Amino acid sequence: MANFKIDGTVVYISGDISISEGESLYNFLREIPFFKEEITVDMKRVESWDTSSFQTFISWMKSTEMSIKWKNIPEEMSSDLKITGLSTLFKGVQK
Repeated sequence: MANFKIDGTVVYISGDISISEGESLYNFLREIPFFKEEITVDMKRVESWDTSSFQTFISWMKSTEMSIKWKNIPEEMSSDLKITGLSTLFKGVQK
């Protein structure tokens, strides 16, 4: 089960964000107010994912004008992003 919340300019994503949660994740991200110029996505507590998760994030990144900084992407997820050739799309990664 996935959990999503926003606190100011930080989005916290945790749990299982695989295909079964794709629609709710995308709807959550899409509803973040566009008045924010920059937002940080903290993924410290993400436990599982799949390539549909990556597609969801990419769709959101392409549909928003906000600058997105990624924080605490799990090492295994970073490896999967590299293997799929998508790591360059996740700019501004912080630990």
